[in-house]
Amino acid sequence: MRLGGCQQTTFLDYPGKLATTIFTVGCNFRCPFCHNRDLVLEAKEVISEEDFFEFLKKRKNILEGVVISGGEPTLQPGLDNFCSKIKQIGYLVKLDTNGSRPEVLEKLIKNHLIDFVAMDIKADRKNYEKASGVKVDLAQIEKSVEIIKKSGLDHQFRSTIVRGIHDKKVVARMKKKFPNLVLQKFRAQNCLNPAYLAVEEWTEAEWYEFA
Repeated sequence: MRLGGCQQTTFLDYPGKLATTIFTVGCNFRCPFCHNRDLVLEAKEVISEEDFFEFLKKRKNILEGVVISGGEPTLQPGLDNFCSKIKQIGYLVKLDTNGSRPEVLEKLIKNHLIDFVAMDIKADRKNYEKASGVKVDLAQIEKSVEIIKKSGLDHQFRSTIVRGIHDKKVVARMKKKFPNLVLQKFRAQNCLNPAYLAVEEWTEAEWYEFA
């Protein structure tokens, strides 16, 4: 596993749990508004697995869960073994994914290696590749959605809403398919495409309309 960063304590990333978030290096999407550009662009590994697991053992009586984010974790060849080691220590595991590799997701669920899945829904079908920055096999995305829905696991579908990609009509189409879709505000910070640093963020009034 290539680990590009760690947020040692978070109250937000794993709903209802005190957790730590580990970030994997590398992604197969190029979302222009992504704020983890260093991870996407193959940043150097900053923490070893050995050091990370040593940290988990020390915090066992404090933390409840581990969030595996990125980048895109399902690209990592050692992900199943990594999850297994975390579970053996006694933690719950939450996976953040773009849903592009349903076969990996299905294997993790089948082997009871994850407890929560958060999947990013980039946009409606018409605007998906504009949001993802690459050509996307939407059939694979939809397969992941169905796997998650049928898994019985706690899960969340979420989307970062960006001016120029999303508007009220796009969001309405997304919410029709995903009634419980969690909307996240775009922040013009550390964007993969520097042009997005100049994209205007949503006003409170505009965001209220989305809500």
